[in-house]
Amino acid sequence: MSYLNREQRRESILDAAKKIALSEGLAAMTVRKIASEAQISVGQIHHHFSSSSHLKAEVFLCLMQQLDEIANTMETQDSIAHLLLLLGCINLEYAQPYFRLWNEAEILAKHDAELNNAYNQAMQEWHQSIQQVIQQGQDQNIFKKNHPSEDIAWRLIAFVCGLDGIYKLGLQGLKEQDFTRHTQIIIKAELF
Repeated sequence: MSYLNREQRRESILDAAKKIALSEGLAAMTVRKIASEAQISVGQIHHHFSSSSHLKAEVFLCLMQQLDEIANTMETQDSIAHLLLLLGCINLEYAQPYFRLWNEAEILAKHDAELNNAYNQAMQEWHQSIQQVIQQGQDQNIFKKNHPSEDIAWRLIAFVCGLDGIYKLGLQGLKEQDFTRHTQIIIKAELF
């Protein structure tokens, strides 16, 4: 392997860790597995990251920001379609590993302070993306302005997170299309 400077080595570690996280999850991100994927020694990882929790938190944030960037560059027919995309209602094959990662981080964050901080930051960034779409729609008089976009964004997030919990439990036979239908109803109730 050719010589990499400090920043290049750190990026190669992050790339290897992101690949493992997307394919196998955060729990599979062991230092040994990452070192093997990056073709470096375990010591190199410890040299660049203070702990495995630090590395997991950074990888999780990078991947959630990557998902947000992808979603924000996708063409959608209108503001509602863009909201549905950001709220996870449009089933895109590429997004599934990111959604699994989000769900896993939610569970692991309860026992890992660094991952908890990263999860909270990702939630804030998700909220910001949704708020921007709502604010743009309000500025263009597409959406009503009865409530601040910040409040509406939190309510939409709370709704889809709750609905996702019901969906995961399989309660009342909720299907994927029902998830989207219910989310469309709440968007219309909030914004029109």
